[in-house]
Amino acid sequence: MSRWHLYQALILLLPLPFGGDKLWAWSLYSLTCFTLLLLELNSRYKKSSPLKLPITFTKATPVLILMLLVQIITIIQPILSPASFSQASYLAIIKGLSLFSFLALTLLMLDSKKRIERIIWVVILAAAFQAFYGALMVLSGIEWGFFMEKEIFQGKATGTFIVRNHFAGYLEISLAIGIGFLLSQGQPLKGNWRQKLRQSIETLLSPKIIMRLLLAIMVIALVLSRSRMGNSAFFASLLITGALALLLMKNKSRSTVILLSSLLIIDIAIVGTFFGVEKVAQRLKSTNSKSEVRDEIARDTFNIWQQQPLLGIGTGNFNDTYPSQRNNDVKTDKIVRHAFNDYLQFLAEFGAIAFALLAAATLQSLYWAIQAMRLRQSNLHKGLGFSATMGITAILIHSAVDYNLQIPANAYMFVFLLALACIARWGPSKNRHRRA
Repeated sequence: MSRWHLYQALILLLPLPFGGDKLWAWSLYSLTCFTLLLLELNSRYKKSSPLKLPITFTKATPVLILMLLVQIITIIQPILSPASFSQASYLAIIKGLSLFSFLALTLLMLDSKKRIERIIWVVILAAAFQAFYGALMVLSGIEWGFFMEKEIFQGKATGTFIVRNHFAGYLEISLAIGIGFLLSQGQPLKGNWRQKLRQSIETLLSPKIIMRLLLAIMVIALVLSRSRMGNSAFFASLLITGALALLLMKNKSRSTVILLSSLLIIDIAIVGTFFGVEKVAQRLKSTNSKSEVRDEIARDTFNIWQQQPLLGIGTGNFNDTYPSQRNNDVKTDKIVRHAFNDYLQFLAEFGAIAFALLAAATLQSLYWAIQAMRLRQSNLHKGLGFSATMGITAILIHSAVDYNLQIPANAYMFVFLLALACIARWGPSKNRHRRA
């Protein structure tokens, strides 16, 4: 099996074992990323010395450097601060390095239009399976997760994830990738009415319609997850990015406007209503500070950060640190493993310096994605810019009240979005496929 096939298999399998939120799954993903990156670099070095890298990889150097600096800081944290170097810290460093390797690997692998389109289909098929499986479990009442009966969130779609919110986060990213790809396939109808009719029929029989149906299934599953912020982040990011696309994209075809309108009308008014979007709305209305402990946990996490503001308490140490810093007004019997706020948890663990570097890498990628929609002529790259903008925006919104980026499948897919942003902005328009 080639490196390209193994890379596709990794993307396909990321969400399957509980979203990767198990030590053995993290370890397998990390080993795969490290191995594939070394093999890919070695292969390129043997074929051309000095090493020849894709333009997207060289253009991504600022983001790669920022991400690498974050990993260096996490490694030297125990030396520069009183933070203890626990087993959790060691594992978190390995995870961080694997995510950096995945970013570099994605930039190396996606070096042609053919490969980009192929990997997008892999992402959509993996997410569509999660959506179909999650919806089937809810509608049938069987309620199984990954080879075992669900212990929590029964009656809500979770796919093979443990928590519905993380399942929703994964779908947010995948839907963004799929919608951007659909936009890139839009072509204006030309000719007389017969030619337009023929083009319309060809569209109905094309993979584009299959993609649209798969996205509809994913929206159904997202609604069935009953995730408040998952649904809110998806629709908010779609509205924000759709508005940006209509404002920034040049030479927009009528199909672009029609597709964006249909996503809102069909998915919200028809699919959402039929499968219970009003239940999600009801959950949002009934949410208050008395029924939630997230605000209190966030407050405690902020207090933890203030103890070591620059360098943090050490990556991976939140789980061990929080019990001793927990305020008595946090009324929950559950073990608090995460802060229910990615920003505060990263800030507390990494410290302000590394957090600023992470933020800079993310904002730079988001800027590239928006610039791709504004400046690129290629439909594919404009579509990729839409995908990256919408996906990053959705997770940035969702991360304010949850910990999607602590879940391996979602963390890897977020890094995938960062790579897509660079490819959207700097990828060559001509297909320069290197090898199979």
